[in-house]
Amino acid sequence: MEKNIHGLINMRKKKKSTLEETFTLAYQKHKENDFKEAENLYKKILELHPKHFETIFLLGSLSLQTNNLIRAKKLLRNASVINPKHSQTHNNLGIVLKKLGERIEAINCFEKAIETNPKHPQAFNNLGTIHKELGKLIEAKNYYQKAIEIQPNYANAYNNLGIVFKELEEMDKAMNCYKKALEIQSNLAEAHSNLGLIYRELGEHEKSISCYEKAIKCKPKNLANYYSLSELNEEILDSDLQPLIIEIMENINCTKKNKAFSNYLLSKYEKKSKNYKKEIDHLIKGHQHYFENNRKEYQIQNEYFLNQLPKINELNNTKKLNDTSIEVNNEIKPIYIIGVPRCGSTLIERVIASGTKYVPIGEETLIIHSIVEEKLNLKQRLDSNLENFKEKIIEKYKQKRLILEKYDNTFTDKSLSNFFYLALIKKIFNNAKIINCKRNPLSSIMSIFQNNLISIGWTHKLENIFKYFDIYYRIMNNFKKIFPNYIYDVEYERFVCHPEEESKKLMKFCELPWDKKCLEYYKRKDLISQTASNIQIRSAIYKHSLEKYLPYKKFLNQYGEKYSWFN
Repeated sequence: MEKNIHGLINMRKKKKSTLEETFTLAYQKHKENDFKEAENLYKKILELHPKHFETIFLLGSLSLQTNNLIRAKKLLRNASVINPKHSQTHNNLGIVLKKLGERIEAINCFEKAIETNPKHPQAFNNLGTIHKELGKLIEAKNYYQKAIEIQPNYANAYNNLGIVFKELEEMDKAMNCYKKALEIQSNLAEAHSNLGLIYRELGEHEKSISCYEKAIKCKPKNLANYYSLSELNEEILDSDLQPLIIEIMENINCTKKNKAFSNYLLSKYEKKSKNYKKEIDHLIKGHQHYFENNRKEYQIQNEYFLNQLPKINELNNTKKLNDTSIEVNNEIKPIYIIGVPRCGSTLIERVIASGTKYVPIGEETLIIHSIVEEKLNLKQRLDSNLENFKEKIIEKYKQKRLILEKYDNTFTDKSLSNFFYLALIKKIFNNAKIINCKRNPLSSIMSIFQNNLISIGWTHKLENIFKYFDIYYRIMNNFKKIFPNYIYDVEYERFVCHPEEESKKLMKFCELPWDKKCLEYYKRKDLISQTASNIQIRSAIYKHSLEKYLPYKKFLNQYGEKYSWFN
């Protein structure tokens, strides 16, 4: 009997020793990024020890690293049940849920990570990121600052805090954060590229180029930085870069984002060679990959703009909304610039804001959009409590320092999608000016497709671009029938051919004084632009030839044949 007991003890010791050896080897392979071998070893352990917490946690974390999100979610949730006090499990599960678009559950996981470890900087940083994505910038800023308070050398948190400050339009603070991140971690490519973007928006192109070049040195296989650099310096698109792009694209581990930018870059080569069919093919592939990389977010956006908004009765029934009782604000004088992307709206906004009377520039505030979206998510009618709706909009404009008495409460808002909300604008702001920027649709569509408008989901598929344009034309035509003199149309092609004549008429409509400075906007040192046109507006107005886009028309006819405005 004693012999049998000793035998069992020795067997258990041997099993324990084998488990520890296998686990150590698996963990070593994991750290060496030999994910396949590490995965096989973790699985062997779980066959014999199905509730071995450390193995379940690490296999779940490995699944997160390799983007196997469904398996990662299952494993990490299992690990959190076995050991509910392990903060890193909750944190990693939160990251998985965030990637799957399950934001509320993700927030709960990050909060549990902090509950089990109140000094968990990564969890605070992740909470900051998810709140930033939700548009809650002040909350995001506070979470990032808490992460830095806990871990003062947290470079990624400084970089993320810089992004928030940039969105809050506090450029100096944003730049300081990026620079601090680089002091801590000089090879942080994201901080170099973010700093490069700010310099680009400020018009300091040499500094911007230098930043992107540093980002490329840190991450030579991240094609997004090559793309950004190519927009400032086309000379990088040489014969040496092209093979590298193809090599990265054909690698089995190439990410969707890199596949997108590889095709965007290759399209530029074909454009230079006037191989328009191949250029279009690369653009289609590039946008497909970029869409897939952000599928969940873009699908929600597309459903909202292409299906939900156009069917809302309160927005379409202009007459009914016009009868709703609300105290109209006559003191605030917003200038709304609407249209579709790449219609010349940035140029028009800069002309308006560069005369002798100072006009604060709003660019794309998306203020009305965000409040409408909030009401719809709460399943509230848009024509309910319009007074409260108005006050929310005004408060948001004040937060952005756009409504100021010293500037006669006049400002611009270039949220192009405000054409959906014209009835609301007319009801709320009696003295609002509406400027509709019009451009030949072929030019706008091709310019959209040749640029990566990352924040707009519908721009990544040609059929969706045409659908959005058709919605825009129908809404504008309907509104003009009811209020024929309310909207001022600016035709881009005419404006660039006759800038002085057209700018005078524009300023008269805005009830602003005209001056030659209106057409010298590019000389302004304080000119900041966060739009896709931030390079073009650094130059004087020049004529665009419609013929530039004519070679593409035959490739777009299959999408545009059912729309009269395209033919």
